Amino acid sequence: MSALALPDSWDRAGLEGVGFSGFVTFAEIPDVDVPPRPGIYVVLRTATTAPEILDSTVARAGSLYGLADLQGRWIMGTPVVYIGKADAKAGGLRTRLRQYARRGSSHQGGRSIWQLADHAELLVAWVETPGEIAEDVEIRYRAAFADRFGGWPFANRRR
Repeated sequence: MSALALPDSWDRAGLEGVGFSGFVTFAEIPDVDVPPRPGIYVVLRTATTAPEILDSTVARAGSLYGLADLQGRWIMGTPVVYIGKADAKAGGLRTRLRQYARRGSSHQGGRSIWQLADHAELLVAWVETPGEIAEDVEIRYRAAFADRFGGWPFANRRR
C-alpha cells in the first residue's frame, strides 16, 4: 500500500482530497462512527480571524499555558491547529478522539486548544493509515506543515 499523500492545501478541501473525513465538533465525536483503527487526525479552526486565547482552560489534564506563549505559537493562514495520531494499541482513532473530546482526559497532547475561546466550534477530521505506522505519518505531516508555515501547528508541542 502506498503512503498517505500530503494535502495540496492545509484546509478542509485539501485534507478531504487525501481522504480525511469527519469534520465534526468534539461534542459530536461520541455520536459519529469513528473507526477503531490506527490513523492520524487534525483539529481545525474554521474562523479566519485571530483567536481569542483565554488565561484559563477547560482541560482536565496538564497545566495552563501562558498567554504570551500561546500567542507566540499562533500561525495565521491555516485552519489546522493540531495534528495527532492514534495507534492500534491505544484503541485506534475512536478511543483516542473520545479521550480528546473529554477535554484531554488521558490526552495531554494538544491541550492548548482548550484555551481557545471558540474551542467548542473546532472541527476534528481523521484518516486511517493502513500499512503505515500512524506515528510515522504524523511526523511526516507535521514536518510538511512546518515546511509550509515555518512551525508546527498551534497545539503541537513535542517531537
